[in-house]
Amino acid sequence: MSIIFFLLLLSSCTSSVLSADVNDGLVLLKIKEQLGNPQELSNWVDGFQFCGGLTSGNGQVQCTSTGRVKLLALQGITAPAAPFPEAICDLTELEALILSFVYNLYGPIPSCINQLSNLHLLDVEYTGLSSLPEFLFLNHQKLTNLILSSNAFSGSIPASLSTIPNLYHLDLTNNSLKGSIPPDLVRGQYTYLYLSDNRLTGEIPKSYQWTPLSSIYVRNNKLTGDPSFLFSKENIFWIDLSNNNFEFNLSNVEISETLTYLYLGFNKIYGNIPKSIASSDHFINLDFRDNKLCGEIPQREGFPWQPSDASIFADNKCLCGSPLPPCYKAGPAP
Repeated sequence: MSIIFFLLLLSSCTSSVLSADVNDGLVLLKIKEQLGNPQELSNWVDGFQFCGGLTSGNGQVQCTSTGRVKLLALQGITAPAAPFPEAICDLTELEALILSFVYNLYGPIPSCINQLSNLHLLDVEYTGLSSLPEFLFLNHQKLTNLILSSNAFSGSIPASLSTIPNLYHLDLTNNSLKGSIPPDLVRGQYTYLYLSDNRLTGEIPKSYQWTPLSSIYVRNNKLTGDPSFLFSKENIFWIDLSNNNFEFNLSNVEISETLTYLYLGFNKIYGNIPKSIASSDHFINLDFRDNKLCGEIPQREGFPWQPSDASIFADNKCLCGSPLPPCYKAGPAP
């Protein structure tokens, strides 16, 4: 027997052993079964070539060069009520998992999800899932994007999220999360933190003063304190703090030159609007509505306020000047 023939035989044997031991096709069929065999996945049958890319209008699969599933996207599945399909945890080479608009999915995300050590992206949106594992992705090295918006998650934000070393995009918006915001939830050169539309309380941790945040959304919570340290951060471009209980003096707050969106409406912010607001030509959207601000609105040279801008200053204590009515100036004392 020649060496070449022996190597070819060994290769074929190894390949058959691998396919017998690891068959992601059977795992996908198990996932379909655990979802109640939805009609949208009717073409997922035994022997189907799952690694062909788009397998149906609602189920997409991509594979590695060795035939292992690396991406699974299930979107718009009208399955009967079912828990999170734990068979997903057997796709051990999975790098991206997307479950969206699977409304009848209920219960917790199972703790076995932590076993998927190759995950870069976990995107679970618009489901009925209601709880997160306490130790979600503890010290997970590869996860960079965690999107869990528009679900029914309750309880507190798992502190274990602060241990994920490369997580730069975290989205927990539109859930029922309570408690405080843990420090250091995101890391990296440019980071994105979305926690809007929950029931969070307390202050934004001061540690985010040193996090290179690019965007932070915390609107529609019950947060308090003074988060103005965020306004001067380098490279930050979007801040939405609206509809909370923030209370601080805006008068002398420094504004970053990169900040283009600043939403502060419906809080308890007082003082004057800083002149740096007028000197910056970066601002595209501002909102100061329903606070306790006072004094003359700074005028932007070359960028005059339009009459339609009056709404962004409405319902404050005593703001005046364009685009609001002129400020009353008393004459000299007799």
